[in-house]
Amino acid sequence: MENTAESPTTSSRGRLLLVSHNFPPTLGPESALVRLNAIDLANRGWKVSVLTTTTEHMFQGLDFGMLEGLPEGLEIIRTPSYDAVFKKKWPRLSRLVLIILRNQLMPEIFLFWLLSALPVGKRWMKANGPVILYSRATKHVSNVVAGFLKRATGMPWVAHISDPWVYTHLNSFQRWFAERLERQVFRDADAIVIVSRKLADYILRLYPWARNKVHVIPHGYAPVEPLPPVMFRSEARPMIMLHAGAFLPGYREPHALFEGLALLNRRIGLEGRLKAVFVGEDTGHYHELARSLGISGVVDLLPSIPYQQCQQMIADSDLLLVLDAPQTEGIFLPTKLIEYLAHQKPVLGLSESGSTVHEVLQECDLAFADQNSPEDIACMIEKLLTQWETGAWSVSEASKAAGLRYRIGDINKALDDLLLGLYRRDIG
Repeated sequence: MENTAESPTTSSRGRLLLVSHNFPPTLGPESALVRLNAIDLANRGWKVSVLTTTTEHMFQGLDFGMLEGLPEGLEIIRTPSYDAVFKKKWPRLSRLVLIILRNQLMPEIFLFWLLSALPVGKRWMKANGPVILYSRATKHVSNVVAGFLKRATGMPWVAHISDPWVYTHLNSFQRWFAERLERQVFRDADAIVIVSRKLADYILRLYPWARNKVHVIPHGYAPVEPLPPVMFRSEARPMIMLHAGAFLPGYREPHALFEGLALLNRRIGLEGRLKAVFVGEDTGHYHELARSLGISGVVDLLPSIPYQQCQQMIADSDLLLVLDAPQTEGIFLPTKLIEYLAHQKPVLGLSESGSTVHEVLQECDLAFADQNSPEDIACMIEKLLTQWETGAWSVSEASKAAGLRYRIGDINKALDDLLLGLYRRDIG
């Protein structure tokens, strides 16, 4: 199941410098997305170079398997992120200093990458001639670096944003700092790509004058070949429900879901009938919660695993679960929700009505439950389990057709057109 884009190379587009703190072998959804977009843009005819970090990171694991399948000729320019360098050189001192900086002063600890990425990026651009800049955040430092490169060289720049920077987790000083940097991004970028309309509206409340620069282009997925069949009930095993993604303590947590599973377990008994598997960062924090609710025999909590192994787990599961962040005005579009669509399997989304997640689920004819209601979650899981056990397990044709619209080859046509238009306008 190689994660490659489906669009063949058609013609030479020009040179593109993709700026991203996250890129393989860094493990995580953003790294996988940047990889996928680099492959897609290269396949479309762009000569892609990636400015990214070295393999040392503070918080993220590494998966060198993600380097396989990159296009021939794709250049990777690596510079150190000095937060990681500091942590490695002075581990005890850095533990205190970096925590203070991250929690009290800096809106993003990865801003230290600017110190190495900017001079290297300038030298590279001077040596390689006209280039279009394309930066990607969730790590907002990527857009900050690209902004400085834009001001230094005058080259056209497209900034990508998938999460807000000025948000509730920041204190007043960090918010001021973040807004100052983010305002520069919106001021200096020639175009800004945001992954959902709700997120765009949320961010633009601070920068309404930049609305004409914003283009809404959601995440895309690479088609899975060959597509695994939808599995039906087997007497030999329970239905496998998989959540492939990190929990974020205090932000995106499974309490209501586990309470819903506990309700259903008391009603109908789930052991031997349903296995809920959670794989990703911070799953280990919730063993005690599962034990206290009496569902330890129903729930498996697994740490992060390599990307291709995770993809195989998705392919082998029966029901795919996506968990939204509650009380966030519905602005987030989880990467895994779009990635799940490649597999054409039943999906259950736990979110709030009217959220971006809810809208995608409705568009793709997929199951939804109110993430704040254990009772609603229990009822929906029971309904799906009944379908599994009675042989009514299926994916509708409407779901398959809607899901196909998120293929990277289709989704990224808008991005390709945007980049090509700017390249022809400003470079020739």
